[in-house]
Amino acid sequence: MADATAAVKKVTTERQRKRGTSFKQEYQGAAARAKGRGRAPSMLHEPTKYMIPPPTADVRDKYCIIFDLDETLVYAREGPLYARPGIDDMLTYLKDACEVIVWTAGLRAYAQAIVRTIDKGGAVRHCVYRHAKWFTGQAGYQKDLAVLGRAPEKMLMIENTPDCIRGWQQNAILVCDYEGGETPDFTIPALHQFLKGLVDSGRSVPEYVTTSEMLSRTPIQTDVGDFIQCYVLNINTWKPEGWSRVNKDIQR
Repeated sequence: MADATAAVKKVTTERQRKRGTSFKQEYQGAAARAKGRGRAPSMLHEPTKYMIPPPTADVRDKYCIIFDLDETLVYAREGPLYARPGIDDMLTYLKDACEVIVWTAGLRAYAQAIVRTIDKGGAVRHCVYRHAKWFTGQAGYQKDLAVLGRAPEKMLMIENTPDCIRGWQQNAILVCDYEGGETPDFTIPALHQFLKGLVDSGRSVPEYVTTSEMLSRTPIQTDVGDFIQCYVLNINTWKPEGWSRVNKDIQR
């Protein structure tokens, strides 16, 4: 019980503000000041069929975890850069367990500056940023996992925008929007536990997603007005000593 209490305290008190009073102003010169990372995450500058290089031998058989940035892992649209608590531990685990990719509608300099700040250990292998090949600038733009060139049964996307996962719902988890601040947020610890379960299971991503009790399948309205069925992370199922299913039918 003491370990569980310590885990809760760590998550609720972890400093979420990572940098600056105005990250938008800071990131423009971040490339020149970057230190501590040997290389930036890669993306093919002139993509043809795929947006990133082929997988290297050390990750070829591993799961590929694709994270959105804004409102999913971080909040940096106004003022400081905030990162969801628990992100350091999760990325440390994923560095060796999976191939980690960031896919964001942010511009290249912005995306790379955020990754440099939140990923000190170099877990992120590739970063797909705003590009005409996939980003339309209009409501309803989609992130088509096919352009990554990875096996569909190994890819899992973490998003806060339902439009982005359209057509790939069985390969995606929707999380609630993150808007910074210092209030408790248990999204990353719950997600970390889910990802450990996936890796340990060895099952295909669609099979694990569609059967996990940590997820709820529910219709979510998109930016273009329709509804699509999404698998949503249940934060209330996470416990520091484990987790248990919550029966919503008896909580009315």
